[in-house]
Amino acid sequence: MSSRTTAPASGATGATGEGREVLRLVPPVILWWIWVAFAAANAVDFGIQGVPSARFGAVVSAILLLVTGLMFTLALRPRVICDSTGLTVVNPFRVHRVPWRLIQVVDAGEWVRVHYAAVGPAAGEAAAGEAGAGEAGLRQQGSTVHCWALYVSAGARRKAARPARRARRGPFSASFAAQWGNDGAGLDTGPGYAQPSSRMPAEARYLASLPPAIAMAARLDARAARERAAPERPGETPATAGTATVNWSLAAVAAVVIPALILLVTVLA
Repeated sequence: MSSRTTAPASGATGATGEGREVLRLVPPVILWWIWVAFAAANAVDFGIQGVPSARFGAVVSAILLLVTGLMFTLALRPRVICDSTGLTVVNPFRVHRVPWRLIQVVDAGEWVRVHYAAVGPAAGEAAAGEAGAGEAGLRQQGSTVHCWALYVSAGARRKAARPARRARRGPFSASFAAQWGNDGAGLDTGPGYAQPSSRMPAEARYLASLPPAIAMAARLDARAARERAAPERPGETPATAGTATVNWSLAAVAAVVIPALILLVTVLA
């Protein structure tokens, strides 16, 4: 499904609809382009005016290359991608893939956090039969992935927790309500989280009042709840609903390690 880039909340970027969405905050992207402009200006300046010595030029070039790699990895690369099957959390050096049906709750601390089960229900039952209920229970506890792209500042957390913003209505999980709602008052957390269309303007106003990253957490939490409550797709079983995966990005590691080695060799040469 094609999507168009929009700004769902101040300081954030994303794509509309229940299809594919790319979520990230705007400031890191702006910082990346500021750095690109700075590095390009330095390269042009060196080309026009020259450098005092070849060694000086090599060291400065290596430093610019290293910082560019860091800025790409830490600022431009991180994002959260959600599609019809689950979430892909792209962090600086690792990529986490979590199917919707494994996500237990999405909340926010210093970062937006995705809590998920390590395996699906059927797989957990099979593990219990083979290895005992104790081990299966540990496997079912799952893991938590912190979304580097969706950072929540201390000021934003205080703003979201103000009493005037807490008791609002929204299709969020009980865990999200306990964190950002007035102990769940005024929040509909029933099965399926179905909401009449007349409530949508109030929900939209509530999300707009939240800091961008927390609003994104609320949207992801609500969508995960809907996906868990949705009927199974044809041919899908709990065991085949998918498993969570974590992979290292060799390109991201190389973007930092190779410039660092070049700088080390240049300095020591």
